[in-house]
Amino acid sequence: MSDITPKVDVTRLAHYVNKISELASVTKLMAPVYLQDMIVGQDVAANILAKATKLDSEAKSKLEYAESIAYLERAADYLASKNIKDTSEAKKQYVNIDPDVIKAKDHKAYTEAMVVLIRSRLSELRQAHDDLKKITYDKNTDTQWEGM
Repeated sequence: MSDITPKVDVTRLAHYVNKISELASVTKLMAPVYLQDMIVGQDVAANILAKATKLDSEAKSKLEYAESIAYLERAADYLASKNIKDTSEAKKQYVNIDPDVIKAKDHKAYTEAMVVLIRSRLSELRQAHDDLKKITYDKNTDTQWEGM
């Protein structure tokens, strides 16, 4: 089992998420520029979410593999060294304290957290996009230069 976790670069995503805070002062003239940024930001977030989801699926497989190996191979040696009767229930208890299983559970928790974080950022960008569409296409709001 490899300990190498592929890195996911979220700096581009952070650039677009940081622009959300600027939306409070956006005018109707600047809204299309920000609208394009939110569209690109959604694309970046969706790509990162796909990678994070893939990593989460791989982490789940590695966790199941580590649990199987712990149950079938390492539990018997551990139980024998502690003079514990080798039963199915004892093996199940050992799986929870196996170092490789603990490491795999930590990795799985990390990937789940990444998926949740990226999903929430994607949702924020979608909401910002919708708000900008309202600003851009609202017929009731004039720009400060209309009517001159």
